[in-house]
Amino acid sequence: MPDQIIRGIENYINEICGYQFYEEIPLADRQYHVGQFFQAHVKYPFSLSPKVLEVEHVDPTNESDAIFRIADYDPESEAQHMQPIKQLNLRSTDRLYISAGKIRTVILLKIVENFWMEDEVVKLALCVPISRFKSRMETKLIIKTQLFELPQYFYIKPSENGAKFESAARFDLIQYICLDHIHPVQNDRSSLCFKLSSFSLKIMFNHLAKYLFERPYDDVLEQEISAYRDILLGEESIQSILA
Repeated sequence: MPDQIIRGIENYINEICGYQFYEEIPLADRQYHVGQFFQAHVKYPFSLSPKVLEVEHVDPTNESDAIFRIADYDPESEAQHMQPIKQLNLRSTDRLYISAGKIRTVILLKIVENFWMEDEVVKLALCVPISRFKSRMETKLIIKTQLFELPQYFYIKPSENGAKFESAARFDLIQYICLDHIHPVQNDRSSLCFKLSSFSLKIMFNHLAKYLFERPYDDVLEQEISAYRDILLGEESIQSILA
């Protein structure tokens, strides 16, 4: 991508975000913040037939010696109707699913308490994972993300005060993660934890509303974003990339 295009896009992002994309979190602040960046275990959606662990042997007096095998999910299989295994928190109708995933950076959207079962309260973090743009990706995809043209992606600007790499928050992968299993990310400049600035957060939720409900959260803000987008799309250099 030519340098002038990079500078143009960066200036655009800076201007629309009030020149502050991130906010640092003071060292003494141990609270969880909406918009804060964490590392977490993120599951991929099932791309093939769901896999489960099928019980081959379980001794109720010594559950740690249970024997399983990997099997395709089969609703008719009696062997897949798990016996209750307290050690794994499995009840009689539960199955132990196998799901691919990896440790990713995520942005916290909300914390909720799950108290469906009266004897257990679990705190869950609703998170949106972010994916780093790879060198093999088309520049067109990055530009469209920066210009808010892809409802499922929100542009994450690289900065020594925040996220290290140019990335996209992926609304198509939003999921709940146990609060105990997310860990704060620190920035490169000061080793402080960080979050999206209040205005950046507003822009992200505006974009998320378009993804979920096909309409913006803030009509005035959306008009401003559209105006900036039109200015950038009028540049011949960007038109040539998007053609």
